Amino acid sequence: MAASEKAVERWAALESNPEVLSSFCHLGGVSPQWEVVDVWGLDPDLLGFVPQPVLALILLFPTKDEQGEKVRERQHVEEHPVSASTYFLRQVEGLSNACGTIAMLHAIFNNRDLLGIEGKECTLGKFYTETKNLNAEERGRALDDSADIGSVHNGLVAEGQSHQVEGDKVRHHFVCLTAVDGHLVELDGAYNSGPLVVKSLGDEMLLTAAASHVKEKYLASTDSIQFSLMALVMKQD
Repeated sequence: MAASEKAVERWAALESNPEVLSSFCHLGGVSPQWEVVDVWGLDPDLLGFVPQPVLALILLFPTKDEQGEKVRERQHVEEHPVSASTYFLRQVEGLSNACGTIAMLHAIFNNRDLLGIEGKECTLGKFYTETKNLNAEERGRALDDSADIGSVHNGLVAEGQSHQVEGDKVRHHFVCLTAVDGHLVELDGAYNSGPLVVKSLGDEMLLTAAASHVKEKYLASTDSIQFSLMALVMKQD
């Protein structure tokens, strides 16, 4: 029974903690000049405290109510010319609560050149090379089979928190927002059927465009305050 329970929880939920997500980046091979930081609010004054450049944002939001009932359903996403340029992987059944790791993979692989992993002999660089020509479902299965990324994930599950959240008690979900080919793209391997290309950024910064999208899609229809937002940014001296 213990072995079976361990197998079910091998992709347990990561904590919404910038230090944990920064460690995931660095253990996987991302250049140490990049880190994950908290975004304290969506108002312009608070966004002004976020270091630039911002490569991606990681949103944590509730997908179940206090009774464990789903409050968000799967969304069909229309194909877009930018979709083909976007690295996207599906959160397949075996990945249970791996959404934090999936959000980070979406952030990293869609900014791989700046983050210094493309062509590099590191955990994330090798996984990208092995999966770049696969479809989203195949990439999800490859992640489920990846002992190297699984080891990094499992080593971080308990970091920064007093106890691991049991799988059936997880109420929140991670999603990535980043820029691909000059467009704001939402990447959610569980609830979106593919990359959601939100809009062309034009001269707008990724941070402000993503903040507006979060307000419109995730906050306008709820009174819940159980949201958090983090940003993948260049480390400040």
